[in-house]
Amino acid sequence: MQKDLTLAEQIERKILKYISEKGYQLGDSLPKENELAEILGVSRVVLREALSRLRILGFIETKRKRGTVLTSPNIFYGFKTILSSGTLDKDSLKDLYEVRLMLEIGMADFLYLHKEERYLNDLQRIIEEENMTVDSEQLIKLDIRFHSTLYKMSGNKSLYAFQNLLNTLFATYAPRRKDWKVKQIISHESLLEILKCGTADAFRTAMRLHLNTRFENMGTLFPEKANPVMEAEEE
Repeated sequence: MQKDLTLAEQIERKILKYISEKGYQLGDSLPKENELAEILGVSRVVLREALSRLRILGFIETKRKRGTVLTSPNIFYGFKTILSSGTLDKDSLKDLYEVRLMLEIGMADFLYLHKEERYLNDLQRIIEEENMTVDSEQLIKLDIRFHSTLYKMSGNKSLYAFQNLLNTLFATYAPRRKDWKVKQIISHESLLEILKCGTADAFRTAMRLHLNTRFENMGTLFPEKANPVMEAEEE
């Protein structure tokens, strides 16, 4: 066991190792609390704390008449708590902002693998709504819907859930420039046409151009820290 782990964390790992070694499957009931404490050679107090941690992470849940049952963890639970805490520093926000841009550009191949008419129709409807409004707030909402639909089309549920969390984060911490719509090199309409008739490589290039204002915005949102050594030399 690692020395920097608390006793509860050590027992948490022992429980997960036990579950793995015994071949438990989702939906299986674990041994009763007193039995599990004896198997692992720990006190019931520490075991309860470890089980509580696993329950919060979604590894287990308590069901009536069945006791502790193995479940599929929500991999974004802790991440959601961190994002909503309001405690992320600028460097962390910048990293996440860059991750979002990487995902938008990098998911092209998966869009073409899972492309379906229903998603293309959804994108078309969003574009039609965009063409009928000049309200800036409404345009931002439609832009978010357009990109959310692309994530959904990728067929990756974890990616879609992650994108929703980032949307919430950057709506608060990374406001858009007023001219974001005007300065777009590639429109949603052009992206949709490439999705319908083009290739993944063409879409990837187009998406990079579409996100040009996001890249330009980085310098304002996350200005580089001044280098004291360089400043001293200039003086």
